[in-house]
Amino acid sequence: MKRLAFLALAAGLLLTALPAWPAAAIPLRIHLISGSKEYQSEPSLREFSAYLEQKGFRCTASWGQDKGKTLPNLDPLAQADLMIVFARRMQLPEEQMKRIRAHWEAGKPVIGIRTASHAWGEKDSPDIAVFDRQVLGNNYAGHYGDEKVAVTPAPGQAAHPVLRGVQPFTSRKLYKNKTLAPTATALQYGDNGKGREVVTLVNEYKGGRMFYTSLGVPEDFQDENFRRLLVNAIYWTTRRGP
Repeated sequence: MKRLAFLALAAGLLLTALPAWPAAAIPLRIHLISGSKEYQSEPSLREFSAYLEQKGFRCTASWGQDKGKTLPNLDPLAQADLMIVFARRMQLPEEQMKRIRAHWEAGKPVIGIRTASHAWGEKDSPDIAVFDRQVLGNNYAGHYGDEKVAVTPAPGQAAHPVLRGVQPFTSRKLYKNKTLAPTATALQYGDNGKGREVVTLVNEYKGGRMFYTSLGVPEDFQDENFRRLLVNAIYWTTRRGP
């Protein structure tokens, strides 16, 4: 008994002597919101979240529907370090939208993919205006046809941390985006031979770092350059080094 008591005391002293676990070593908590049928957001994000889990991130998700009227499993968002949105024109109840808004209004990081520019409500929804133009710093204005798109760095931005190790690659179905918020910075352009548009940008909103890309067709998620772009964006928006 004396030996057990001694071991317990020694173990307690050892634990109190250990330094606090550094914040950077705590796995990032990411909550994904999916609901974009045309671009197959759910299979793309399910595969991508598994890829992130292999890198040590902790992922939770709300698997919703295109123009869906509710989101399951939204509770983990309150504890998430980062929200990733790949949804289209969801018409959620106010109670759920309030919880989603609370994330970006607290200045917590957001990554928006493809249809995230028009994720909430119908065309004239106030949430679209705020989320797309203020939070993401973007300005969605429709899209071209289904042509191939050459994706290259914006002038002077090749060394930006989000583009580290990302080579020019090809996507398709270019979104139109002419006017960024004054606080936003264009990182990549897309050119389909008919137009040249900003396809990737970063922004700051209420002290938080935001990232948006209008790329994200299913085959983009199979391209190592696109996956690297998103992983870089996770580290950059959350202010953590890889």
